[in-house]
Amino acid sequence: MRSYTFIAALLALFFVGCQKPTINIEENMLSYTNNEWDVSVNRPVFSAQNAALEKGCKEVNERVTKLIDSLQNDLKEQLKEYLQEAQEMKINPMIPFMLDIQDSVFMADDRYISLRLVVYTLTGGANGLTEYYAFNYSMKQGKFLELEDILNYNKSAEIDKQIKTNFKNPDNCFTDVPTLSNVTTVNFSTNDICFTYEPLVLGAHYCGAAQVSVPRMILKGDLLLK
Repeated sequence: MRSYTFIAALLALFFVGCQKPTINIEENMLSYTNNEWDVSVNRPVFSAQNAALEKGCKEVNERVTKLIDSLQNDLKEQLKEYLQEAQEMKINPMIPFMLDIQDSVFMADDRYISLRLVVYTLTGGANGLTEYYAFNYSMKQGKFLELEDILNYNKSAEIDKQIKTNFKNPDNCFTDVPTLSNVTTVNFSTNDICFTYEPLVLGAHYCGAAQVSVPRMILKGDLLLK
């Protein structure tokens, strides 16, 4: 009986040792509204049991928090200036100001975290502004990746060809061609590289943003990720 118990314990240790460290993702939501502003934030919080991975998760979380805090502070500062000007000009202010942040996690494992935030702000005008922010982090290198760390810019012509091939424009709303030079953000999953173009980059504002997904296997040597 003891031998069977010993063998079972060894097998349990073996299977635990073979398991890859995982990244946990918790969705964190923040919302507050009053007569002057309307703020809604959905952002991920990454964590891991593995100490090395937890260090990377912490760095990503801190970078995201810093950006969100900055966006909220900017909104409040713009609102303060706007209300002062409206009072001086004796006009009714167009409020509330709005800040809406939504997230998309493309990848989160023991190799990389790839995250995109979509930020919409409305600051007293008729049309709001939509901006995109990418966070690409290498767990093994312990650093945030620049675009040059992800894609081989020496092969930009070949990459542009694949972006154009996979670009979908069924209504012909977009009038410009997506390329590596005019891309807003780049993210990646285990299967695809995602190229995002903000509104007005490829066409009129009503066309919205454009997203092009290129299979990683097609890019081959043009992709620097391992």
